Amino acid sequence: MTQAKPANATGLQRLSRRILQTSFRTHILISAVLRIALICYGQIHDSRSAVPYTDIDYKVVTDGARQVLAGETPFARHTYRYSPIMAYLQTLNILLHPAWGKLLYATFDLIIATLIYRLVHMEIKSQYQKTVQHLLSKFNRPQESDQSLDALDERSHPENLARASACFWLYNPLTAVISTRGSGDCFSSFFVILTIYLLLKAEHKGSHSHWLIFGAGLAHGLVIHLRLYPLLFSLAYYLSLSTRLTQTPWDFLGQVLRPNRQQLCLVIGTLVSLVAFTWTFYRMYGWEYIYEAYLYHFVRKDPRHNFSLQFLLQYLGSATSAVEPSLFLKLLVMAPQFLLILHLSLSFGQFRQTLPFCIFAVAFVVVTYNSVVTSQYFIWYLAILPLCLNNFKLLSWRRCFGLLILWLLAQGLWLLPAYLLEFRTWNTFYWIGLQGGVFFAANGYILEQLLSHYGFTQFKISYRKLL
Repeated sequence: MTQAKPANATGLQRLSRRILQTSFRTHILISAVLRIALICYGQIHDSRSAVPYTDIDYKVVTDGARQVLAGETPFARHTYRYSPIMAYLQTLNILLHPAWGKLLYATFDLIIATLIYRLVHMEIKSQYQKTVQHLLSKFNRPQESDQSLDALDERSHPENLARASACFWLYNPLTAVISTRGSGDCFSSFFVILTIYLLLKAEHKGSHSHWLIFGAGLAHGLVIHLRLYPLLFSLAYYLSLSTRLTQTPWDFLGQVLRPNRQQLCLVIGTLVSLVAFTWTFYRMYGWEYIYEAYLYHFVRKDPRHNFSLQFLLQYLGSATSAVEPSLFLKLLVMAPQFLLILHLSLSFGQFRQTLPFCIFAVAFVVVTYNSVVTSQYFIWYLAILPLCLNNFKLLSWRRCFGLLILWLLAQGLWLLPAYLLEFRTWNTFYWIGLQGGVFFAANGYILEQLLSHYGFTQFKISYRKLL
């Protein structure tokens, strides 16, 4: 028994080493084949099963695309409540093949992995060079502009960490299934990560930094146009470009009233992109577009079962009364969410090194506290999580697996009464509401663990190799 544990540990180390030694291009090709296989499976499954593999939203957007090709508004399709861009992207579903949109979203899955790889590699390398320069300065050694990576421990090498982060996304079964079912959340997630990438890259490009930040603003404006939730990332983006800390309300007011050039570039880029897309489609589709794509989400009532803590309250309200909740009650429900977002933005958003974790934590809070939560929404923070993996080294492997099992178990406990309601027509609404509370509590605990175990990147450097 005493020899079995080292053997198992060695086996896991060999497996992880083999994965890391495989080139990133090979991982991309393997992941592409897996996603194509899932798309083909989905086509066969839908033709033979009463329970479809394809997401219902994919069918709604396809119907919207059919309306566009007929010269009509995509909002003529009942329950179409997305940007018209999504309908335009899926027009080839009608002209070419019904699975075109799935292939497009799966491609964005792979592009996201490439962006994760480049961003993590860039940040780890930059942080390593800063560490080396600090180390050399302590020993009065000459500092070179481009430090070699030979002195790094293998586990801290930028290439290995970047590859591991990208593989975390590529081989995540949830993300692969959701994109191949036809969910467009990976499309919007790409622009969220692109915004972070451009903001962090601007720190290393002195002469072109303002253009990169303006480009980040353009990407941020577009993703707000596509989905409203990235609007809540704006404060963190804005504060990360500040040259001074925000410690008091007066400091915060000064940040807003006296932005620096970089913050102005971000704001202008965001407004240019958001206004351009929104105004264009408003001219094309009128007030119906504004209401269905934006305002509807503020007055939305969804009594159908979902993961949200607020599901049971919405269900009982729709079943027993037509009275609208008071403004005070709505604010009371939303206050904890916005206070958490403000706290996270001020705590982690003021430094570019902690910006990815800040956006992840904010997205996690947005999903957890949202009035409607479905499995597609998990992509909002799962896409950003790989950018932060290197900052969770304080978490042991046992605790990591424990948190993962807790997250999956909380979902499984919810899925049982949801299945009995959907397919066995049992009255399990109160059961679903209870499990929604359990899922909410589990997510709260997971976020607390991630916050308490967050740490900056640390390197094991051989000083002999460095010299």
